[in-house]
Amino acid sequence: MTVSLLIKPQDAPLSWREFCHKTPRFSIALDGYVNDGPRFDQTNIHINFNHHENVSRLETRATCAQVLLAIRQGLFERFRVDGHPQAQVYVNDCDEDVCISWFLLNNKHVAEQMINPLLNKLVAMEDFLDATAGAYPLPKDLPALQELAWVFEPYRRFRLSGGLDRKHSDDFSGVITDIENRIMRYIVGRSEKIILDTRYEKIGGGKNWTMIKEIGAQARTGAFADGIKAYVAVRERPDGRWVYTIGRMSILIPFNVPKILEALNKAEACKNDRWGGGDIIGGSPRVNGSALNPDKVVEIINKTKTS
Repeated sequence: MTVSLLIKPQDAPLSWREFCHKTPRFSIALDGYVNDGPRFDQTNIHINFNHHENVSRLETRATCAQVLLAIRQGLFERFRVDGHPQAQVYVNDCDEDVCISWFLLNNKHVAEQMINPLLNKLVAMEDFLDATAGAYPLPKDLPALQELAWVFEPYRRFRLSGGLDRKHSDDFSGVITDIENRIMRYIVGRSEKIILDTRYEKIGGGKNWTMIKEIGAQARTGAFADGIKAYVAVRERPDGRWVYTIGRMSILIPFNVPKILEALNKAEACKNDRWGGGDIIGGSPRVNGSALNPDKVVEIINKTKTS
């Protein structure tokens, strides 16, 4: 079995055409490495699993759920050389969705079997939570959420410490490996639990939306539980630039995320590394972050007709 992981945190997202042109046969893109919806090139054997760009978010499975279904429906019948699985898997992040997706691809013998209820539960919960940007109304004290908090603790700790901003592929690899090991412990019934830390600070906003600074690892869960239905989360990078996540509970909430992203791209004059995302969640450029400070972002959003 030859399934390899290529971690490229310094790469701006590619178009589907660029990905097919620049990568070899049997290449798989995960969760935003390609800024397009799910695609499959059956001639050159490339596939994109993604639920961010050019999709209806609530009607599209999270990346890990797409991967699980594809594996069970014959992915490695096509991604195969001389009878052995073959794939190069490309990622530019190490979040929950990426980690589960890689676990499934790297442990196809586990993923192909439908008889592990804990694996099915893990993917299903991540599907709900990621598809809704964490806004699915699960109780904060739900034991299953505490287990997920333990599984993904390495990523949450890495993110809050600024590790994502440093873009060191070895650090990303360490997080993915740690979580892969925790997933294996989870699916054999040896998971631990962590009490959710849902603390956050309100630092701005406007009509029907709030700008927050995340303090706890599950801050957005706390914000949604407190009735915030549209938000901008902000974090300052060590280099003085900014990281933003823009989200709403669903397209039914009058906070037009695509229009806001368009306005912010125009204000920042972005080129390849752009503000991007889908219809209910998006964010600042993946590689360079944003030069716009929070006051400026608040001003731009409040001047944009978002209903």
